[in-house]
This record gives sequence, structure tokens and C-alpha cells, in this order.
Amino acid sequence: LENDIKENQVGDIICMTVVVKKDVSLFEVIVKMFLSDVGSIFSIDDEENLCGVVSRKDLWKATIEEHDINKMPIGMVMTRTPNVVTAERDESVILAARKIIEHEVDSIPVIETDKERNITKVVGRISKTNITKLFLEIVGE
Repeated sequence: LENDIKENQVGDIICMTVVVKKDVSLFEVIVKMFLSDVGSIFSIDDEENLCGVVSRKDLWKATIEEHDINKMPIGMVMTRTPNVVTAERDESVILAARKIIEHEVDSIPVIETDKERNITKVVGRISKTNITKLFLEIVGE
């Protein structure tokens, strides 16, 4: 059982992600987050480079502070890179799970570095939910 868990890589259980451009409004992000039913959204620039992450908690905090959510860009409330915790496809699921727990987040972006263009592209996400599904699959539940 332990080997089954350790053999899995992030790329084995990666799920689709939701991204927005860094200059969209808080309102647009709130709508997208709830229509997509995700706990966090990743922000990118025009070159698709990872810029940051915004969580439900970030959005809640911004709305109770009475900002104009139609005018305020997401870049004002998101956690910016390099402070965003990330994973790569070939990373172990165990390491990704540790990152999620240590940083107290629901999911982290899975990235791929394009060295030619010098960008960090978001290729998916790994979440508490898909890690839990993997564990249940391994134990036959």
C-alpha cells in the first residue's frame, strides 16, 4: 500500500484548472470561481505566465472591506509569485500533499517551465480532493 502511494506522481492525478488574466475584476473572478466550483483560481499574464493565485478567502476578505469589486483588478488581492506554492507533473503526490498541508491551501497549480520563453505555464492543478480520491482508489474504496 505504501509503495502504491509513493509511486504516484502529480501528473497521474492532475485536474483541469481555472485561470484568469491578472487584470480582470474581482467580480469576474467571483463569478468564474463559483460557476467552475473551484476553491482557487490562478492568474496569468498575456504570455500565459503564472502571476498569482486567489482563493475564496481572498475574495471574501476583499468584499467585506467594501472595495468596488467591479473595478478592482484581481492583482490587488491575489498572492503573487514567487510566493505561490507550485508542483510539477513528475513530482510525487506525497510531496504535493505535504505542500498543500504545510501552506494550508486547498489546491496548488501544476506548472511547466518554458525555458525558451522564460515563462512558468499553468498546466493543471492538484487538490485535496483529487489526492483523497487517489488514496481511496488505492485502498479499494
